[in-house]
Amino acid sequence: MHCPAPAVTGSLLALCLLFHASAPADVTPAPSAPLTEPFILVFADEFNDGRLDETVWTSQSYETAVKNDTARGPGNLEVRDGELLLHVRKEARAIRGRATPAKWTSGYVYTREPVGTNVYVEARLKSGQCPGVNNAFWLAAISAPGEGGIRDRYEIDIVEARKDLRVPDAPGALNGHGHLAWHDWKTFAYAKNAAGGRDHVAQGRNVPHTFGDYHVWGLWLGEDEQIYYLDGREVWRGSRHPRYQDQWRTGTGKFKQWFPDREKEAYGRFGQDDWNYLGGYTGDKLNIIFSNLPWGEKWTPLGDEADGTFMAVDYVRVYKPARLVTKTPAQLTRLAPDAGGLLLLPARAAQTIPLAAPVPLGDGRPAYFSLILRKSAGAAPRLTWLDAGENPVASAGIDAAGHLAAALGDGAPAGTQTAWPAREQKTPPVRDDADYLLVARLTPARAGGHPAISLCVFPLDRPLPKDEPFFHASITADGDTSLNNHWHLNQKRPLPAHARATSVRVVNASGSGRVQAAVFRAGPGFPSVLP
Repeated sequence: MHCPAPAVTGSLLALCLLFHASAPADVTPAPSAPLTEPFILVFADEFNDGRLDETVWTSQSYETAVKNDTARGPGNLEVRDGELLLHVRKEARAIRGRATPAKWTSGYVYTREPVGTNVYVEARLKSGQCPGVNNAFWLAAISAPGEGGIRDRYEIDIVEARKDLRVPDAPGALNGHGHLAWHDWKTFAYAKNAAGGRDHVAQGRNVPHTFGDYHVWGLWLGEDEQIYYLDGREVWRGSRHPRYQDQWRTGTGKFKQWFPDREKEAYGRFGQDDWNYLGGYTGDKLNIIFSNLPWGEKWTPLGDEADGTFMAVDYVRVYKPARLVTKTPAQLTRLAPDAGGLLLLPARAAQTIPLAAPVPLGDGRPAYFSLILRKSAGAAPRLTWLDAGENPVASAGIDAAGHLAAALGDGAPAGTQTAWPAREQKTPPVRDDADYLLVARLTPARAGGHPAISLCVFPLDRPLPKDEPFFHASITADGDTSLNNHWHLNQKRPLPAHARATSVRVVNASGSGRVQAAVFRAGPGFPSVLP
C-alpha cells in the first residue's frame, strides 16, 4: 500500500497504518473510474506478500452463520501468486448447534476497519468459473460478535456476479450476470408493502459482462449518491426521486406499491418535500467484504463442478478526494492580537476578514471554515459571510446563553433550542470563559435543492474529532434534520443562484460581554480547518 501525503485521517488512516505494504512505495495507481478531481490512494492491498494480513482482514468463522447450506470461514481463504483466493468446496462440515452438517464451505473476509463516505472503492477480480456460485464484492456495517454496535443495517453490493447459462459460452460472450444494488434493512421496523408484509427497501440493476475475464468493479460512495463502475465505465447511479428532488433516489425498491398511508411515513418525518425517507444510507461506517456463496437458480444451477473452484481478487484499493484529505488550509488568518494573543471584541465590535477566494453557494463543492474563540458571560460571537456588496450570505454563531444559531441569507436563523434533533440536548453547547473551535460548512445547492449551512462547536480542552461529522442532506429552514446528520446545527434555504461569499465578518453581536478570537481558517475539507 502507498500512503502518500497529505496525511490521511480517521478510519482510513487506521487502514493505512494497519496495512503491511505489498506494493512498491513509488507506485500510486490512479483510480480506474473517470473521476473529475484529484484523488489520493488511502488504502490498498495488492496481495503480494504470500499471506493474508490479519491485522487488516478478518474472516467470518464457520459457526457464525450457515447460509444456503454453506459454512464460510478462514480455511477457504488463500493468498497465492499475488491474489486472494476464496475457495468453494463441496464438503460436509459439522456446525455446533446444527442437526446436520453443512454441505459446502466457501470464503468470507472483510476489513477490520471501515470506510466512510466520499470514497472511491475498487477491486480487480475474477469470478469462480462455474455456475451456481455468487461472487460478491460489497460493503456493509459489521460489528464483531459480542461488541455490539451497528450490524446489517445497510448494504451496498458493488457486484454480485454469477454465470448465466442462458447465454452460451463463446469468445466475448456476456454470460456474466453482475447484480449491483443497495439494501436498507432498517425499514423492516416500519415499512410494509401493499400486501401488508414487512420487507426491506432496495434498488438495483443487472450488468452483463464476460464471466471468464478479470474485471475492475468500482463504487463512488458520496454523501448523497452512489455511482457504480465496470472497467472504468459508469454503469449505474442512484437517480433522484421524481418528487423529492433533493435526494438521490431511495425509491420504493422491491415495493410495487406502498400502502397510501405509508409513503409519507417512509419519506418524511416532517412531510417536507426535500426530506429523505427514514432509512437509506445514514452514515454507517461500512467494511469492505469479499465472499463467494453457493447459490443456485434455474439460470445458474449449482452442481458438483463448483467443488474446487475459487474467486480470485487481484487487488482492492480505496481513494479519497485530495481536497478532503489535506490538512493544509487554503487560508489561515491570525487575527490582530491583544496582550493575550487574542483579538478582543467588546460589545458590538466587529472585524472583517477578506476571503482568499470567493465561495459560491449556487454550485460547487462544500467549503469549510473555523474560528478559535472564547466568550464571556453575555457575549454573542457571530460570523457573517458577506458578498461583494456586503449583503449577508450566511451566518453562524453563539448566542449570549451559549446556544448555536445559523442562517442563510438575511432570513430567520435556526437555533439549537428549537431545531430537531438539536433541541433534545438540554444544556447549551457552549460554556462561558472556555476555548472552543467553531467549524462551519457551507454546502452549495445541489440539483433541485437549496444550499445549506452546518455548524459544530468543539471544546479545545478535549481531543478534536478525526473525522468530519456525517452530513445528511435532509434539512429544513427551521433547522430540523435527520437524526443521522451529525453536525450540531443546520439550515437549508433558497438563495439567489449567483450568491457568493467574499468576506467574513466576526462580531460580538451582544450589547455586553466580550469575545476573544485567535485564528480563522478556510479550506476545502474538514481536516484543513482543524488546528
